[in-house]
Amino acid sequence: RTSSVSFLHRFVPDVPAARTPPAVFIMVSRICMALSFHIFQTIWTVALRERFQFGPQDYGRYYAFIGFGFAMSQGFVAKFLLKRFGSTDLGRSRLLLVCAFVLGGGRFLAYQTENIAFVYVLFGFIITALGVVNTIFTADTSKIADPSELGGLFGILGSVESLAGIIGPILGGSLAKIHPIRGPLSAVLILYGMVFTMVYWGYESIVGRAKLSVSSSHDKKED
Repeated sequence: RTSSVSFLHRFVPDVPAARTPPAVFIMVSRICMALSFHIFQTIWTVALRERFQFGPQDYGRYYAFIGFGFAMSQGFVAKFLLKRFGSTDLGRSRLLLVCAFVLGGGRFLAYQTENIAFVYVLFGFIITALGVVNTIFTADTSKIADPSELGGLFGILGSVESLAGIIGPILGGSLAKIHPIRGPLSAVLILYGMVFTMVYWGYESIVGRAKLSVSSSHDKKED
């Protein structure tokens, strides 16, 4: 057992900050959102083709819109919303709650509609919400760990999200065997519901306090 642990340590960075409550909070939240995205994709790409007769050009325009909207969200919209509403941990918590609701509810509505224009409108809100969440969690991650551990912490977060990209489609396919639509769609809503609940009950007390603690410890070191 000791040899196996030492073997893993060669490949898995030993980052104490990754085991702290705020890091686990952010990690679990991001995993839930990543799983939701990949589970939803198992039914959404099929719906676009069957419901709206999407071809290669349609998919190209759609994903170009998603990519451009996400870039605009992180580059401009998220910064504006954070400056206007997210100057405090309470404000950030409320933004995260709204975004979790939009991400889950927006995908549910998008799957129900027969209007492609409404789909684009909904996904405009969805990708904006995603950009806000990513901006908040990225900024928070940089404030809950010592600078010497940030590289390893971001690496671990990226790795677990990549793992969700492998597990999500498999899980979505398995849920589709239970019911081709309700199975994956219910999982998406449950996962975003988990994020909503976690943020409601724990964001300020777990992540907010950790940022203050790390900030004060940095100030003491500088003194």
